Amino acid sequence: MSMPGADIDAKRLGDLAARLGVSPRQLVIAAARLAADPGRADDPAFRARVLADAREESPAAEASARVLLAPLETFAVDEVDRLFAQIWPASAPRND
Repeated sequence: MSMPGADIDAKRLGDLAARLGVSPRQLVIAAARLAADPGRADDPAFRARVLADAREESPAAEASARVLLAPLETFAVDEVDRLFAQIWPASAPRND
């Protein structure tokens, strides 16, 4: 089992992704889906469905991969930027 904060072995990830017929990014999403539902991760039909979904690279799946692979601090900065963008117009002085 990997330790939190450990580096990803890109070659092994790529090799496994190729063996399963998915991109490495989609494999990360599939792994996250399986980890999120450990009670069903042992079910071969569920694993097959997760891999089938991973093979169909949708825009939503690609966006999910970007979030999963983004360093936490990058994601946090993006969220703070988005929050400030929402707050800024509301904080402007009104000339009523």
